[in-house]
Amino acid sequence: MTATEPNGRSILSPTLTPRENFHITRKLVGVDKWPLALLTVIYTINVSDQFLLPAMFPLLKREFGLSDTALGFLSGSYLVSVTLFTVPFGILADRYNRTRIIAWGTMAWGITMIFTGSAAGFPMLLIGRMLLGMWDPCDNPTSQSLLADYYPVNQRSKVMGIYQVGQLAGFILLPIAGIMAQAWGWRATFYFFALPAFVVSALAWRLPEPERGVQDRRHQRLEENEDTVSTSGIEEGSGLRAHADLLRCRSYVAMLASGMLGSLFFGGIGVWVPTFLIRYHDLEIAEAASAIAVVAVGGLIGAVASGNLADYLIQAKHPTARIALAGIARAASVPFFIIAFVVSYTEVALISLMAAAMFLVAGIPLTNAARADVLHPRLRGRGTSMDAVSQSLASAASPVIFGILSDALDLRTAFLILSPLSALSGLLLLTLGLATYGRDERAVREQVRREHFESLRATGKREDDNTELGENIELSLSEAVQLWSPDQGPMLEVQTLDFSYGQIQVLFGVDLIIPQGGCHALVGRNGVGKTTLLSSIGGLLDGQSGRIFYKGQELTGIPADQRTKLGITLMAAGRSTFPSLSVRDNLWFGSYPFTDNAALAQERGEAVLEVFPALKPRLDQRAGTLSGGEQQMVALGRALMAGPDLLLIDELSLGLAPTVTGQLLDVLDHVLEFGTTILLVEQSIGVAFSVADTVFFMDRGVVEPLGPAEGLDADELTRRLLERRE
Repeated sequence: MTATEPNGRSILSPTLTPRENFHITRKLVGVDKWPLALLTVIYTINVSDQFLLPAMFPLLKREFGLSDTALGFLSGSYLVSVTLFTVPFGILADRYNRTRIIAWGTMAWGITMIFTGSAAGFPMLLIGRMLLGMWDPCDNPTSQSLLADYYPVNQRSKVMGIYQVGQLAGFILLPIAGIMAQAWGWRATFYFFALPAFVVSALAWRLPEPERGVQDRRHQRLEENEDTVSTSGIEEGSGLRAHADLLRCRSYVAMLASGMLGSLFFGGIGVWVPTFLIRYHDLEIAEAASAIAVVAVGGLIGAVASGNLADYLIQAKHPTARIALAGIARAASVPFFIIAFVVSYTEVALISLMAAAMFLVAGIPLTNAARADVLHPRLRGRGTSMDAVSQSLASAASPVIFGILSDALDLRTAFLILSPLSALSGLLLLTLGLATYGRDERAVREQVRREHFESLRATGKREDDNTELGENIELSLSEAVQLWSPDQGPMLEVQTLDFSYGQIQVLFGVDLIIPQGGCHALVGRNGVGKTTLLSSIGGLLDGQSGRIFYKGQELTGIPADQRTKLGITLMAAGRSTFPSLSVRDNLWFGSYPFTDNAALAQERGEAVLEVFPALKPRLDQRAGTLSGGEQQMVALGRALMAGPDLLLIDELSLGLAPTVTGQLLDVLDHVLEFGTTILLVEQSIGVAFSVADTVFFMDRGVVEPLGPAEGLDADELTRRLLERRE
């Protein structure tokens, strides 16, 4: 009955089904979104205090009688602390538990906010401001290192884009702070902003600490070994050696220099644009502050859109898309800045500023993702901290440079002179960064791979030393699936899959291996998770943990419609037809992968009717008026239209008479001759054994392989199926 070699007589055969290369949309699904959401909220809270105190300057000046010089010291002290403690926090992030660092640092930040709000005079304010600057770096370098290990490499850009929203959200919170301070005083504002810090600190404490480099190893499809701990010369070396390794990475140095150069312009925007709007557009102070918040919306759009676009282009075989798009975005912001600073129409100026902010911010998550690509997992904390320090120093100098140029010329001219620095920053990425990115990214992958095999040899689990990556060309997912052959492993592999409906867990670490060819039955009582497992394989559900591989390629993040294009088709349980549509239209829906080729869809529809001749006279009849058996024929015919390599069938015989079930089983025999592999979920042992080559038993969310069907006792399995375990 098994047919691993298709006879080639039907156009429905998988080998005769065209599967054009196409782009796979890897959405941020199939992964736990909670760490990203929490770290983004922590970033929002952490950033909120950067401009909170300056917004309170008029109230502080009135209460304590402070001079402008004293207020300047308060602002400067914060920057000094941030600069001094960013690098140490980066080192801690590379050596110790990162979730604990964030938890402790955020809690200390909250305590310091309360201390600052309780200040009785300038000395306490100064101490509080310096302590806030000390705790500020606990988040950003550590979080970016965590995100690189929480989420797949091919989703890194969009993850960094979502994380960047935290910075913009913190900036948008400033008007809220101003309203609170005006209503209840500046102290209430500090107390209010401190409270969320204690909540997120407790939540961060509960976050799992991912293994460093785990996503980099998964990206290369390196086998996982829980008993193995990857070693790294970077970890064993001194801090100076680690920073020397950073500076030897040319693409990282290019990003570092680009960030510093751009920050000489970027750093003064938030400080001087409100003044520019007041001077040249006659806006009130409140109006100018609100306008800046509106402009920040453009940055929010840029952060999210650029991440998705970069991941799209990488999957479409443009491996340097992250750094290339970052360079283009920074250069593209300059014309919009020039328009904003030249035109006299306020509306046009604000729209141009919004567009400029969109392009300007678009480059930030891309460089963050690119930096993670070219740095070893144990250098990412330090790399991020060095970048933060260099940009902070440049940003500190930027307002001074603007002020000098404004005094010597005027503020508009200062903006026009400094705006091209953004273009130069992008040009640096498009030249030195782009020229060295591929080599540095490949070097990191080779090092991760080499360390992986060294750790395996150290535990005696592997002796070979074949660590060369070879040519740096990555196939798209659809291309890799097409080039797969059975000698490379199983067609389908499910690894430790867990799934829960809310608080009710249904799948418990499911493991399942299906080779190419034949029919493989999954039997078990109702409610044990069979349908949930099939829906997870088909892409209708996303497991909370675990992995699914199809022809050696991981399916995490692949939507159900695109799994159909890859060769996986699910025939759902019950009467899975569109009852109000005709039989012809129901079959046509199955030709989804070929909708751009009407002739091919028509030809495949005729082939399906050869398999189900009883449907020919009923093509114009509504599917809901057919008998149960005929509706199953329509559902199965629709699944065959796509020419699946792997056909998932859920309860084929459900509610059908034995004679009708026999007819459908004859069809399955025919389908097996096409070369299609079938995974059949059945509650009926008799039906399963009549067509299956191998049998799996499922109970309480766990799958147990039973072996070849011909060697099993159907009566014994039936008794086991009917038994209810305590």
